[in-house]
Amino acid sequence: MRSLPMRLRFVGVCSALAGLAILLGAGCGESSSSSSTTTDEGAAAGSGRTRVVWQEPAGEEDALGYELLRASGTKEVAGALAKSFELPHPLLVRGVNGIGGGPFYNPEDNSITLPYGFASLVFELESKSNPEISPHELGEQAGAVNNFILAHEFAHALIANFELPVLGKEEDAADSISTALLLHVQGGAGYAADAAAFWAEFSSRQEPPVLADYADAHSLDLQRAFDVLCWAAGSSKRSFEEVAELEVLPESRLESCPSEYAQLVSSIKAELKPHLNHAIDLSPSQ
Repeated sequence: MRSLPMRLRFVGVCSALAGLAILLGAGCGESSSSSSTTTDEGAAAGSGRTRVVWQEPAGEEDALGYELLRASGTKEVAGALAKSFELPHPLLVRGVNGIGGGPFYNPEDNSITLPYGFASLVFELESKSNPEISPHELGEQAGAVNNFILAHEFAHALIANFELPVLGKEEDAADSISTALLLHVQGGAGYAADAAAFWAEFSSRQEPPVLADYADAHSLDLQRAFDVLCWAAGSSKRSFEEVAELEVLPESRLESCPSEYAQLVSSIKAELKPHLNHAIDLSPSQ
């Protein structure tokens, strides 16, 4: 049975993405782990509260995904985000067996569902794409992707709870919000690049795209990768130079990235400010 190396299990993954909790200073500490029973972490009474429920893993793939999501600080990050943005309704986060249609947000009960199988898929893809990296680096990359996905689904919760206007695809809006949150943390540009790399690798399932891919509510995986990378490039001069060195974004798009990012952050602040009692700090980490 595959297991996570101890160095990866918690140090690599949690330290990498605990920064999402910096919005209001919530920490990322290891919770007691149980793979034999369903666990329920946190209380859901009152605004800005979260409840995290873990289904008992059914097999090796599910057990791996379960460990990854817990090690990524899912409970702490979700709680910090809900508290920081003062969601008016309690947020429920479910860890479930299988992969289904992937992670999703359900506005009917204000819940985020994170399938263990998808978290396991992230780990497997990162492992195959980066065979030479250390367990710690692998943990950071897997944690970056899993928490980008968590932040993406949380963005859907923001849109639903505050009835935010969305011009265009809501999935694209959720990507932009999650990227802005990710770029706020220490080392965020690198984690955004990890998320972009994952979507680029994941795009192989759409080669060549079929009609259903073009009609999907999500943009093509490769488009999502380029968007995230562009926003990262636009977040700072240093990030711009580093993305430019990669030579993966066409120069015409790269030049527009700083203005795209500035517009993105301005729009997020303008739409969320009326719903909050405190200022939103989305300045990118240097």
